[in-house]
Amino acid sequence: MRGFEGKRMKIETLNFCITPLDREVKVRVFTPDGYESGEKQYPVLYVNDGQDLFCDQQTFWGAESLRFEQYYRDYGKFVPDVILVAIESPNDHAKRTAQYSPFTKDFVVPEGKTFEPHIEGKGVEYLEWMTKELKPAIDRRYRTLADADHTGICGYSTGGLISTYALLAHAETFHRAIIMSAAVCIWMDKLEEVLKTADYSHICRLYLDTGTNEFGRMTTKEEFLAGSEIIRSYFVRGGLTPKTMKYNVYQDAIHNQREWRMRFPDALRWVFPEF
Repeated sequence: MRGFEGKRMKIETLNFCITPLDREVKVRVFTPDGYESGEKQYPVLYVNDGQDLFCDQQTFWGAESLRFEQYYRDYGKFVPDVILVAIESPNDHAKRTAQYSPFTKDFVVPEGKTFEPHIEGKGVEYLEWMTKELKPAIDRRYRTLADADHTGICGYSTGGLISTYALLAHAETFHRAIIMSAAVCIWMDKLEEVLKTADYSHICRLYLDTGTNEFGRMTTKEEFLAGSEIIRSYFVRGGLTPKTMKYNVYQDAIHNQREWRMRFPDALRWVFPEF
């Protein structure tokens, strides 16, 4: 266990084993200004790709981060009082895709594309660990508001896929979500089976976005945008309104952490407005 003090925050690093996947994982837990000196309880946001949340030094593959640590130092008074639980992804593209995919599927990979022809989805097992092992451990260690109304999940790209699935399949745990640039198009045949039968009445606040110039390893920018439009339409049909869902389409935005860095603070404010 390792911790370091920021100007108005603390970030503590914990080590866990994702039991059903037999994988060790770092989980960094951010507590806001005032946590150390008070008795207040806080809502919690579980963040996928947690290595990208706080600073560039923690990222994989030379990516930039969302630099939230520095943002909080500079603008913390504008940030909701929320505990952030940042869960590292696998440091391997194929393993990351499998962990964030709740479905198993075969793909015909066009020549010149780099993608796995078969993905054995481990997302169901990953969420089982998150909800049954990680969350109880966090609730024991920190002063959380542990009920589902005060618990959210966050992800971008394939992390947006698993966050969409979690919000619908684990209504007992998550009533809020930040879903940025969800890479859902190639999974839509599987995901629509969930979207068509889901109950949406539990959702308190949802932030959903995409860019017009995003594309994935297997999708064009038109297909990428269409995927977000489809899931938005299901949330609307499920009863979400502008009071409970914000949907933003960013013109010319591409698919990277620099874009998500600019959007994350506003998304956090939207999803936890009362804190």
